[in-house]
Amino acid sequence: MSPDRKHSIEIAIECDDPRYWYMMFGAIAIGYLLNKAFDLAPKEKKVNFLMGMGVVIIAIQLYMPIRQSLDPNYLFTYQQNLPLHFCSVNFWLMAFNCFIRSRMLFVLTAYMGITGGFHAFMTPLLTEGDSPIQVVHFVMVHSGLIFVPIVMLRHFNMEFRKFDWVRAYFFDVGISIAMMCVNYYLNHYVHNPDPEVYFANYMFVTVAPDVNNPFLPKSLAWPFYMLPLHLLFILHMILINQIIRWRKGVKLNTWKELLH
Repeated sequence: MSPDRKHSIEIAIECDDPRYWYMMFGAIAIGYLLNKAFDLAPKEKKVNFLMGMGVVIIAIQLYMPIRQSLDPNYLFTYQQNLPLHFCSVNFWLMAFNCFIRSRMLFVLTAYMGITGGFHAFMTPLLTEGDSPIQVVHFVMVHSGLIFVPIVMLRHFNMEFRKFDWVRAYFFDVGISIAMMCVNYYLNHYVHNPDPEVYFANYMFVTVAPDVNNPFLPKSLAWPFYMLPLHLLFILHMILINQIIRWRKGVKLNTWKELLH
């Protein structure tokens, strides 16, 4: 099974497509309404609202695979339709944290979610076709990745501490390595109805996504195409760290303080 095979059901949405801008404005609207709802909620009910949001996230995550597996006209495959992409895994962790409100889990999901959600909107890639429901699902998931951490920062006393960004980075590396193993297993040991079309590439750690992204040079082979992404991820985490500390009124005078 060749690792450079193109996946015919993956659709990139470019900025000259009107849907691209619908998705951008949809994300902004979801972020505004979500934060406004928590601003207006009585303090004693915010925890219940957060748990309700966790239930909604779980429902969003389960809807697509259940719908696809039950649709007689849709070919469900383990190689393409499991919710195992980077953003999907992070969305599951966010849902779980809506109930337990762990600061450490918040740190991991916030760094990954804000960074992953932002870049997903810059170069949207729909991995299971581009029907309207797929577009709406993409917007809801990736909007949540960006704005749920903001809600938890503003209303549930979550915070970043010294070297949290380093822990988040190595967590990301760990799950990426694990997903390489999952992809290998699905591609070599699980029944595939059409190996020429369906190829497990969850988290895009087996084949680079086919999008126009300057940080994904098409000239780099596996695994070297991931190096610019790791550098970009680190820079984004440092930037997020700085913005949050500015919000808390911490003045950063040196590069060392910025990293901490």
